[in-house]
Amino acid sequence: MRRRQTRLAVLGAALVMLVAAGCGGGDSGKGSGAEGEIAGDLRVVHNWTGPEAEAFQAVIAGFQTANPAVTVKLEQVPFEQTQSLLTQQFVQGGAPDVAVGLPGIVRNFAQQDLLLELDDTWKAWIDGGEYTESMRDIASAGTDHAYAVYFKGNVNGLIWYTPAKLKEMGIAVPKTWADFTSAMDKAAAAGLAPVAVGGKDGWPLTQWADPIILGVAGPEKFNQLARAEIKWNDPAIVKAFETYAKVAKTYFPKNALGTAFVDATCARASGKALFQNQGAFISLITPAECDKTLVPGKDFNFFKMPQPDASVAPAQAVSGDLFFGAAETKNESAARALLEYLGSAKAQSIWAERGGYIAPNAKVSPDVYPNDVDRAAAALWPASGKTAAGYDLDDWIGGEVQAKYTQGLQQLIRDYDVNAFIATMMDVDKRSK
Repeated sequence: MRRRQTRLAVLGAALVMLVAAGCGGGDSGKGSGAEGEIAGDLRVVHNWTGPEAEAFQAVIAGFQTANPAVTVKLEQVPFEQTQSLLTQQFVQGGAPDVAVGLPGIVRNFAQQDLLLELDDTWKAWIDGGEYTESMRDIASAGTDHAYAVYFKGNVNGLIWYTPAKLKEMGIAVPKTWADFTSAMDKAAAAGLAPVAVGGKDGWPLTQWADPIILGVAGPEKFNQLARAEIKWNDPAIVKAFETYAKVAKTYFPKNALGTAFVDATCARASGKALFQNQGAFISLITPAECDKTLVPGKDFNFFKMPQPDASVAPAQAVSGDLFFGAAETKNESAARALLEYLGSAKAQSIWAERGGYIAPNAKVSPDVYPNDVDRAAAALWPASGKTAAGYDLDDWIGGEVQAKYTQGLQQLIRDYDVNAFIATMMDVDKRSK
């Protein structure tokens, strides 16, 4: 699940230290072990909780099995505190050896020469057909070198629904934008919430923006906005947010800003809302958070959000989690080994087997996914580079602009004033000249 950045607060109480058991150990650095064997301690910061944290711990356990002389200490940090925490630790000289991050964070640290360069690792992966140049571009976060590995992928713009509810209402799975809005109109007429929206957490609102921008302005404009090659008042971008505001005004529940992500998920799962727009991780979250008896494919499924403008080139909204290593690590060999492992098909297959996860490494077999729903979501991942894609807009930009963007969307849900939203973003985002 994605969370968003706020000011650092009550940080000490938020940290939870989790130690993945290993039979090695020793001080940071070379430690003990056979000659040539990596050893010592690694401190790793990640964001996951609940079933996602359990899945990540299983991945790390695989690394420990292969490298018993390394002890990995996992430190869970709430997403919204990650950038503040890591910035503070890098400044004070106590950065973790390896940490999770998004492109905005990676770019910030890379520009300060704080990260390990991973060009050779990426060259080997691309030469071996495990990743594409577009994936390397994401891991480079707009810099000249690769400083991160892609570990956890996600495809967005997936509309989750309950098959039994659609059947009960006589609604076919929508294939066009007109089908989609007609289904929501029918739900509203029947007194059922057309969509469940967890606007209280902020970030679910951005999940609506990405596929709408891609489906109205197109992938070229989307990526130009992300990279500050055009401004927010570009006519195609304005048109996209006009579509967003119309959808929100017509179909979002009145309590959207007072509903948390998990509550929205469970409202859709229990039949209180017809649809929910979220990423592929919903396949894992729905049974874990709402009802353990729910079966993917039988009790919930998804279709890709239809494009508002069918004439626009098709594209896939994607997001995901990166990991990077600190240049100041005292255990560089182990840090590099862990980063290479996290980007490998072997590591990613461990989580893929648990569901609610998309492996960005193209060598991960579709057979490892536990059900047809996860396989269908994974098939949407732009692994070959043939399908245009747009990486999560605010996660790409990062920093203060990201925070203001989320706040701006929350205000847009209140007043539906597109002009005011665009003016706010023009005032906040000074990247483009």
